Amino acid sequence: MLSSMPRQTRPPIRVAIAPLANLLPLLLVLVATLALVLAPPAARSDDVPEGEEPDPRGFLAAIRQPEELQAFLDATIEELLAGDAALRRQNVRVSVIDLPNVGAPELAHWNGDSPVYPASVVKFVYLMAAFAWRDQGRLAIDPGFDRQLDAMIYVSSNRATQRVVRRLTDTEAGGRLDAEGYAAFRERRHRVKRWLESLGIEDLHAVHPTYDGGGDLHGRDLQFLQDKTVPGCLPDQKGPYFNRQAMTANDTARLLALLAEDLALSPESSAEVRERMRRDPRKQRYLFNRVAGGADLRPDLEVFSKTGTWGPIFADAGIVRHASGHQVVVAAFLEGKPAYRGPFIAELTRRVVARLMPGPRSALSRGRAASCRPRSPGPRAAARG
Repeated sequence: MLSSMPRQTRPPIRVAIAPLANLLPLLLVLVATLALVLAPPAARSDDVPEGEEPDPRGFLAAIRQPEELQAFLDATIEELLAGDAALRRQNVRVSVIDLPNVGAPELAHWNGDSPVYPASVVKFVYLMAAFAWRDQGRLAIDPGFDRQLDAMIYVSSNRATQRVVRRLTDTEAGGRLDAEGYAAFRERRHRVKRWLESLGIEDLHAVHPTYDGGGDLHGRDLQFLQDKTVPGCLPDQKGPYFNRQAMTANDTARLLALLAEDLALSPESSAEVRERMRRDPRKQRYLFNRVAGGADLRPDLEVFSKTGTWGPIFADAGIVRHASGHQVVVAAFLEGKPAYRGPFIAELTRRVVARLMPGPRSALSRGRAASCRPRSPGPRAAARG
């Protein structure tokens, strides 16, 4: 019976096909998304096959700048600015790099490419350079030099920094030089900067030691600092010190990321440098308003950083490492008059860490979090950073 019924036929289905030109933007987005998903992660030192050299430039090139992390940093800084009148008078420069155990590193920044006088933050660069020279067989860290490195970092001694920079650059203090002698002096003072550039770090003008100002800046050091023809120095200087140090938050953070991942130095030297930069606010109380203070004294975190305090500058740059191996780099430079000495860097670090590395907080940190008031850094910290 059923077979004798007339067969019903359906009208043909017509599918509207969009012109290829309309599909092209969608295809481009799809290809770009797949490229990000399928791209190999940034090479860590652990990923380098035995016998091959680490690739710091490749690592830096693989750092991503995702919108989500940038939006978080923007919102965090805007909120902190809104609640701190003294902070609103500052020129704020910040860079944050997330270094997860799995996946590519990610960066967000606030004025991170704007150069600034770094004060004593530059001293960690010279510490790294000393161990790079040792790795290359160019320098032996004897007991005397070892003490100078410790003094340069822990108590931020400017005199020790002067001795370290002279040793790294094979220069001596003394009177002004003639044209030929000065040309050789100037070339040698660029050794650390050339090493940074070989790593892919382009925006750190680290060519001077730091000075106390009590007669220790004179002769050829002053001659070099007054040189108007040196490229890369802090811009828009009216003199007499035209060739001033300059660092950006972004390249400061990138160099610390290389240190964190053992890509600028040997693993052994990287570990030694980080240990010398270990920070504990319970031993140096002025650190409560810096990166170390912002780590909340959590038992699952450790901090390696170098602060800077001079005149209008209030700064810190460091690595926060979680017990799992997850790391975050924070670099912050504040510049303004009147000078800022408040809790911004600590509170910024606290929020970044809570976002990227959530975990327990110690009883001591819970007590401090209730009142995040500015603390006086003390005369030594204010003078030396």
